[in-house]
Amino acid sequence: MVDEAAVVEQFIELARGTGNSLISFLPAFEEPVTVPETSTLVRTHFLAHDANGTPAVEQLAGAMAHAALDFCIPRSKIEKAFAEYMDSRSTAAIMSLQEQARSLFVKSESSGEGGELLLFLLMERVLQRPQLISKMALKTNTKVHVHGSDGIHASFADDGILDIYWGESKLYQSSTEAFRDCFESISPYLRADGDSRRKQDLMLVRDHLNVTQSELAAHLLQYFDETHPKTLKVRWNGVCLVGFDHDNYPNVAVLDEPQQQAVSKAVSRWHRTIGNRLREFEIVGVNIDLFCIPMPDVAELRSRVLKRMGAK
Repeated sequence: MVDEAAVVEQFIELARGTGNSLISFLPAFEEPVTVPETSTLVRTHFLAHDANGTPAVEQLAGAMAHAALDFCIPRSKIEKAFAEYMDSRSTAAIMSLQEQARSLFVKSESSGEGGELLLFLLMERVLQRPQLISKMALKTNTKVHVHGSDGIHASFADDGILDIYWGESKLYQSSTEAFRDCFESISPYLRADGDSRRKQDLMLVRDHLNVTQSELAAHLLQYFDETHPKTLKVRWNGVCLVGFDHDNYPNVAVLDEPQQQAVSKAVSRWHRTIGNRLREFEIVGVNIDLFCIPMPDVAELRSRVLKRMGAK
């Protein structure tokens, strides 16, 4: 008989890294807020500033670039490379995977893959929800983006339900366009009529599950087997990252009272926009975690990530 508690613990341990260093560059602004009359929890983060008063764009770009290997390469290949290092003390296999990971990204400053990478970091390091499939590893053309959702992660609820999180990320200049396009893109996976979209991605999960422990993999695959009763214990959820340009960028660590109130008003406006879009795309009742991250300049972050990747 399967020890469910042990399975859950083993699965949680798949999440890589801790959120400490990432959140030092992206501190939270106020507490997470559930948008009224919806099931969407919004976490708002602003970039930290260094001692010179400069937003930590370069530091965040570095954290993102350093996560490329974890994001792109299946755990089985990483573990094999690490085993080679332990045997030979040579990092050649690890460096080869790092080069492979970075080569998978589209070399364009308009690419959305930077957003996908940041969403992956937030899911694994902050929310501790492991990646189920490395879709980047399935790319056959490095000039083309991966189709489907921007990521598939999971967690076990206390009642034994497997929560699947369909990911969507948008890094746009305009907050209005970012929120609209984000929910338009993710809604087909979350609505009751989205079976065909979900099945398309879950077939990939079934065939390319990013789990190396055989017993854990066998247990997880039961949730994706239509003939198994565990398919009744799967819940669909969304996780979104929406980043956009914000003028007069605040240093949230040193705001005085009027500045704090001004930022809070802006955050409230974003919450209202989110609520309107959730109603427009008919997903108010679906559990969604949304990271709202205003930035000094989205294009600059993209550019710096590509540079750290060696693509510029």
